[in-house]
Amino acid sequence: MVLALGPLVAHSYRPEARINVTTYREFSDLEFLQLQEDLRVQLQRESVAGMPAFDMVSAATYFEIRQDAEPVILVDNSAGRLLVIAFGQ
Repeated sequence: MVLALGPLVAHSYRPEARINVTTYREFSDLEFLQLQEDLRVQLQRESVAGMPAFDMVSAATYFEIRQDAEPVILVDNSAGRLLVIAFGQ
């Protein structure tokens, strides 16, 4: 009985997603743009090196990095601080 239910339970078990939130001082517009560009270049290098592909969606005060349409990191530079939210297990 346990052998028959094991795969079913393992397949249906969904661990809770963990969220790590970190705050820093607010970046200037120039610092924030440089951070975005540095990460964009790093993600492109890793993609070329055979690592999983990431997408970056950005706006004036935030950007989000996604892998397979799932959010990985959200960085928001508004409300007087830099907020970094990392999604993962």
